[in-house]
Amino acid sequence: MPGETILLADDEADIGEILGLFLQTEGYRMKQAFSGAETVALVKELSPQLIVLDVLLPDTDGYELCKQLRMFTKAPILFLSCKDNELDRIIGLSVGGDDYIGKPFSPNEVLARIKAHLRRSKMYQGDDANKADQPRMVVSRSLKVDLKSHDVFVDGRPVELSVKEFQLLVCFMNHPRQVLTSEQLLRNVWGHKAETDSKTLHVHIGTLRKKIEADPAHPKHIVTLRGAGYKFCDEAEAV
Repeated sequence: MPGETILLADDEADIGEILGLFLQTEGYRMKQAFSGAETVALVKELSPQLIVLDVLLPDTDGYELCKQLRMFTKAPILFLSCKDNELDRIIGLSVGGDDYIGKPFSPNEVLARIKAHLRRSKMYQGDDANKADQPRMVVSRSLKVDLKSHDVFVDGRPVELSVKEFQLLVCFMNHPRQVLTSEQLLRNVWGHKAETDSKTLHVHIGTLRKKIEADPAHPKHIVTLRGAGYKFCDEAEAV
């Protein structure tokens, strides 16, 4: 929604100028932080609706900064980095990032992803009008998810999920025994689709399995169907 605040944490002024122009044209407010310390201060001061975070900041590692931010904000965090190999992407998404975009980047692509994440974030915060008609709990034989408080229990044991892991699990549990393609999952959870996004999806499924599966290497809940997609195999029902 226009008027929302986007915080860019990047020490390159020209990137701020480019993204700022695109964001302001769409009606968003953008603030730029040039260090990790300034990022923390501005997040606490402004409570931005979304954060674009560079991995390489002059005073801190972006991954460590993300973990620190996750202690007091649930705003979507999009990593923007020249380090775009698979390991860096896995690290970024496993510490609480919602998306990972490599440099050089297309400003239009970044803008599209920002819009998509803001839409999905508002839905899961309860701003969507249809939210009131949804059940409070989604349960299966071994999983229990509270849609209001975002509490998740595996065999009665509480587990902590990132925002995207939570949204992904809810999507699976709302479609038990249904084959979901990567494109469907990206559209339902991220709100957009690009070829590179499949990497982001695979990382989140991997981290989610580590938290809800007894043996992540041989998952029983989220099963991969090669060439088709994924399927949630624990019978679920809404109560």
